[in-house]
Formats: sequence, C-alpha cells, structure tokens
Amino acid sequence: MLSKNLEILQIFFLVTFSFFINKYYANFGVEPMDTFVLYNGGYKVLNGLIPFEDYWLTTGPLMDYLNAFFFFIGGVSWNTYTVHSSLFNVIITLGTYLFLKNLGLNIFYSTFYSLMFATLMYPVVGTPFVDHHATIFLLLSFYLFIIGIKKQNFKFFIYIPPILTLAFLCKQTPTSYGVITILILGLAAFILSKNKKDMFLNTLIGLIITFFLLLIFFFFSKITINNFFQQYIIYGSSIGSYRLRDFNLDLFGILHQYKFIFIPLIISVLICFSGQLKKNINEILIFSSIIFLTLILLFHQLLTLNENFIFFLIPILTAFNHFYISKYFSKKQIIKYFLMIICIFSVLKYHDRFNEKRKFHSLEFIDLNLAIDAKIIDKSLSGLKWITKDYKKNPSLELSEIKKSISILYGEKDKYMLITNYLFLSSILRTNDYSPNQWHHPDVSFPIKGRKDFFIYKKFFTDKLLENNILKIYTVGNDLKIYLSLLYKEECFSKTKLGDIIFKYEINKDCKDLYEFS
Repeated sequence: MLSKNLEILQIFFLVTFSFFINKYYANFGVEPMDTFVLYNGGYKVLNGLIPFEDYWLTTGPLMDYLNAFFFFIGGVSWNTYTVHSSLFNVIITLGTYLFLKNLGLNIFYSTFYSLMFATLMYPVVGTPFVDHHATIFLLLSFYLFIIGIKKQNFKFFIYIPPILTLAFLCKQTPTSYGVITILILGLAAFILSKNKKDMFLNTLIGLIITFFLLLIFFFFSKITINNFFQQYIIYGSSIGSYRLRDFNLDLFGILHQYKFIFIPLIISVLICFSGQLKKNINEILIFSSIIFLTLILLFHQLLTLNENFIFFLIPILTAFNHFYISKYFSKKQIIKYFLMIICIFSVLKYHDRFNEKRKFHSLEFIDLNLAIDAKIIDKSLSGLKWITKDYKKNPSLELSEIKKSISILYGEKDKYMLITNYLFLSSILRTNDYSPNQWHHPDVSFPIKGRKDFFIYKKFFTDKLLENNILKIYTVGNDLKIYLSLLYKEECFSKTKLGDIIFKYEINKDCKDLYEFS
C-alpha cells in the first residue's frame, strides 16, 4: 500500500513538473515566425479556413486543428497556446515513465530519468511545434513496439498504426523514417514470433482503425486528397530531397555536437552485440529498436533547419542502458554510474543552454532581462516576455513598430491580404489575413522560382487574390521586403513604405505576369 501511494505521489510530481517547466520557459523570448506559426494555423482553422484549400501548407494539418481545439476551449491567447504544449510535455513524460517501468526499471529510477527527459523535451522550444509533436507520437509508437515485444503482448500493436498516423499528420519527417523502421523491425519480429496469428490480427486491427481515422479526418476537415497530396506529399518530400542533395557530411562535427548522445548509444550497441543477449532474440530486437530510433532522430535533426532539439534522447538511452547493465552485467556497475553522471551533467548543460538561455530562438547571448511583457501589444499575449534576436538591445522599439503596424491595418477600410512574420496579428485584428500561406519561409513553406512546384504555387497564390478580390497586400516584418518579388515582376505592384516594418503593395490590374495562370 505504501509503495502504491509513493508511486501516485511520484506520478503527481512528474505531471506537475513536466507541465510547469514547459509553461515557465515558454514565456521567455520568441522567434516570431517559428513561435507563432501554429498560433496562426489554429486561428485560421478556428475561423473556418481549411488547410491545403484556403492556404498552402507543408507542415502537419493536425497541429492546426489541435491548436484550434485548444483556442476553442480556452480562447485565442498566449496562455492557451502554451497550455497545449505543456500538456503534451506531460503526456510524453508520463509515457516515458510507464515505458521505463514496464521495461523493468524501478519506480525511483523511472521517475528520475523521466524528470530529466521532461526537462529537455518540450521546454527547449516551449510553444507547440511540429517536430516535437511528431516526435512525441513517434516515441509513443516505439515504446509500444518495445513493450509489446518484451512482454509478447501484441495488443500493444493495435495502437501503433493510429499513433504513427497522428505523427505523420503532424509532420512527414521523422515519422516516415519511423514507419519504415517499425515495418522492418515488425517483419523481423513476425518471422521470429511463436504467435504469428496474434501479432498479425492485432496489427490488422490497428490498420483498420487507422483507415477509418483517416476517412473521418478527411471527411470532417473537407481537405481534398489532391491538394493534400500535392502540397504535403509531393512538395513536402521535395524539400527533403533538396536538403539531402546539398547535405555535406561532417563526421567529426556530428560526433562532437552530439557526443553526449553517442556515448550512451555506443554502449547500447555494445550491449546489443554482447554474448549476454545472443540467447534472447527479443532483447536484440528491443535494443535494435532504441538504436534505430536514435539514429533516425539524429538523421532528421541533421536535415532539418531547426535548432537542436533531440537531447532528450540522452536520459532515454541512459535509462535503457541502466536497466540492462543491472540485469546482465552485474560486475560492470561502474559503467552504469559513469553513464548516470554523464547524463546528469549533459541534462544540466543543455538545460542551461536551451531553457535558461533560449538557444532554440537564437537568444543564447542576449540579455533576457531586457524582455518586455507582450501585453503591450495586446492583452491576449499577456505573460509572454518579448525579446527577439533582431531587436535584442531594444525590444520596446520592435513592439512600438508592431503596434504602429496594427494601427495602420485597423485604419484600412478595403479588403487586403496580410503577409507577416508576426503571425498573431490577424487574431488581434479579428480578421482573415487572406494569406495563401500559414507561414512565409521561401523554399520551405512555399516553392520559389526554379523549383518544380513553383508554377503550381504561383497559380494557387493568384487564385486566392482573384477569389477574394484582393487589390492590396500588406507585409509586416523585416524579412518580407522581397517576398512578392519571388513570385511576380516588380511592375505588378506599386509599393509604399508606411513604417520601418510595414509596406503596402497595390496591385496593378494590367500586369500580365500576375494573372497569366488564372
């Protein structure tokens, strides 16, 4: 009874810690486009817009619907936005705790490693992010696979296909790598299994559930398969292809940058191929799963343009090694304690760099004490301590320019399209921005000239101008001065500078380049 009460207390502590550590650090500093991209997506869906139909989308549509749900429940605000990501930090932290416990680690160590995991999982970015959500669902899939193999209980396999589907609807990668890996490992498990029928039937049930899950999603969202396939699959995969083509392998640099991941990973490989595990093929499958999970997340990290976010792998790998060293290598406990010291040191190191100093937002060398409460912009942003890398010494100047831009947009009586890196503006203005994108990152969120999908996107953009009878386009943000020139000839617009960060473009109806694809 005492043990049960102790575990309840530990779980309560895990829930509280994982929620509030993310909620706390999410409030410090922003990278406007990354921080608010899903804020904008959630607001669009909440107001009846459809991903892929009303705006071009290359990242997961599920994220926009999840944010819309949270906004519907709690209102469109910064507080609601960070509650979303904080709850997902709770979900995956509890999932990690239950995984380690079912693996065989005692509740003390399961709690210990889960706390370190929670510290480096969502707090490094703080706000909802496609890579983090996709990775959370991917981790849950691997947890279920590993525990299913360990316990030879294939009912766990029912949940893997639906959860992988949720991961894919958050982001294509690293989910697609995970799907391929689990397929290969699952086939090996099926060949080696003594209960092939049970494994097959449970997997089949999971696939049937997935099929109906997708039918329900597309039916209620009203997303057309053609647009989904064109934007999310074809164009989305082309981004990865271009990055892979241009990727330069710096082995020494990779080993140095991720050394605290490679140390426990190498130990895992050595344990996997040790003589102790040769007699138990299931244990080899389990170790292969955790090794491949680490490798695909490393590969994804190397190809993505985002800051490093995969250091949460360190406590997972260390916990894994901890259990198997205790089980099979009783005379080598010194290795376990060495790994624990490395784990604690690295978690503290990356906590300081990514949580305290907000490196993910490129704020590592910026004085966060200069940050200003964003309620100055609007009460919906209350609690956010605003500071960005572009205005690191004078955040009040940036807030002043944002407020000036809002005032100008409030005064515009005609319908207009708004293209901005400050993706919360439309929610403050209580308007549809009519933007053809969820966010505005050339060659990532939309194709540029020279890419095979460019003319498809250009027609999509032009059609939105015509459908909504748009004659004016406003851009708000320093990085958007060349946005329209990436699509059309400059003579198609008359440009007026209204402030340091806001420009007005009035459309020339006689411009053939603008309407050649309509």
